[in-house]
Amino acid sequence: MSGPRDTVWITAAVSLMLLSCGPSGEGVQRKAPEVTPASTLRPEGPVEGSSTVVVAEAGGDDVASATVGTTEGTTTGPEEELEPVAPESYGKVVYTADPPPAEELTVHGLAGYEVVAIYDQPDLSSDKLGYLRIGTRFMVTPKIDDAGEGCKKGFHGLPMGGYVCASKGWVVDAERPPFMPQAPPKPRIDDAHPYDYGYVRRWNTPMWWRVPNADELKAAALQRELREAERTGAPPPSANDGGDGDAEAGAGDDNGGAAAEPAEPAAEPAAEPADPGPDLATMKLPLSPGSPWLERGYFLSLGDKIREGSRSYRRTARGAYVEASALSGYDAKDYKGIALDDDVAFPVAFVKSKKSKLLELNDEDKLKVVKGLERRDFVDVNEETEIGGKAYMITAEGKLVRKDDLMIPELQPLPAGIEPWERWIDVSLSTQMLVAYEGTLPVYVTLVSTGKKGSKEEPFDTPTGRWRIYSKHISSTMDGNTASDGSYSIQDVPWTMFFYGSYALHGAFWHKSFGRVRSHGCVNLGPSDARWLFFWTTPFLPEGWHGVHATDESPGTTVIVRE
Repeated sequence: MSGPRDTVWITAAVSLMLLSCGPSGEGVQRKAPEVTPASTLRPEGPVEGSSTVVVAEAGGDDVASATVGTTEGTTTGPEEELEPVAPESYGKVVYTADPPPAEELTVHGLAGYEVVAIYDQPDLSSDKLGYLRIGTRFMVTPKIDDAGEGCKKGFHGLPMGGYVCASKGWVVDAERPPFMPQAPPKPRIDDAHPYDYGYVRRWNTPMWWRVPNADELKAAALQRELREAERTGAPPPSANDGGDGDAEAGAGDDNGGAAAEPAEPAAEPAAEPADPGPDLATMKLPLSPGSPWLERGYFLSLGDKIREGSRSYRRTARGAYVEASALSGYDAKDYKGIALDDDVAFPVAFVKSKKSKLLELNDEDKLKVVKGLERRDFVDVNEETEIGGKAYMITAEGKLVRKDDLMIPELQPLPAGIEPWERWIDVSLSTQMLVAYEGTLPVYVTLVSTGKKGSKEEPFDTPTGRWRIYSKHISSTMDGNTASDGSYSIQDVPWTMFFYGSYALHGAFWHKSFGRVRSHGCVNLGPSDARWLFFWTTPFLPEGWHGVHATDESPGTTVIVRE
């Protein structure tokens, strides 16, 4: 993506005005649209021979013309300045200690917890550089004694640097890879959606940390009915009826009258009372600690289907189990903006009206519809022209679109304190657009959905200001409870980049309303857009990690949110 845009736009029908290189020589940018006579926009046949190149001189407004033949030649102009180059260490995680040599990586290791933290030093009080997801495997160093307190089993060095604690979820074996039954799926880092998703169909669905046994299933059924009675106001079931209404009837049954009198005197009671069995209503169950009972509409990230006896379960990407009958698959949505390069550069636009049309002028200078355009379609535009008193934008192919039907981002100047090679992100709340820059050079543009209008008691506005990304996650669970929208939980929201408190840039696979406000305050992106930004922003994610934290030595990319 990096590199100057030295594109010279050549055309035989429409002369395109170009801006000069800036003082740092970051590349040629097109001017703000200028009015072009409509009579020059009629389709014409191919022009043989030479073409006219119109280039604005650096530091002035005069225009110099040069003739370019059909064979190779040279174009005179100002000397090109050197491209600003980022330091070699830019964006990389910085470790206090050098990575261990390969010959020291002799121990098999496995992330046995949902999240296993990576420390800068073999000390729990040192900086957390990132973390590993459950199921991740690495060859690591032998045990390193805890330099502080709290990691009795010791630390192990990772191949790229950093340390994991064997008392905090890192499982080791000197002889063979540690065993993990039914390992959760690895994230698909080459895909816009790192996981498959499903949503919960049934209220108060239990989420298990392991596959339950028969007694646990019976207890869960009763406990679920008790929770449902509380939610709906229905009468609660009896305390030990198994939760399914098929408990055996007997003396004192709440559903019948008194038991019949026995014909014979009752037998002598046994010396030992019969075991009443477990108290199903209070039995402790092996449920997922964070979300033991799921509400209808919650999203989960899903792995393989598992069959245990007569029941089927889905393993979640976080290692839990949910009964398959309680879930429905979900067709994750996507949206994708455009990466800018030598072929596509500012100005650019997106369609904002459902009734937009791509037009052209016919031989009688009348507008003719070429095709309809969909809302949120990308359009590569060059210049503005006026036809019949209305403003139109000329596309790169020489067609026309009404300017009022387009959303056009404005090129932003380099913010104070940003190096000419540094990456930064600009988010406009008024236009619902995001532009990623390298210095003064825009390299990516897309539509977003920021915070919708809330209330005084419950605002959803996306804050304006300037921050740096402080942590990045291949996926991160987001949940909450709002008065307007109720309770929600979305497991493994993809490509999440936190920049201020709980505000983040992240992929949103559950809607396609980009270009309009919608979120609870975060900057929603199409998953493809979020993935592109995730791997472009700093700090860069080391291979095999699920999340990375910015540090003073490895700062995050600047994010500017403005009206």
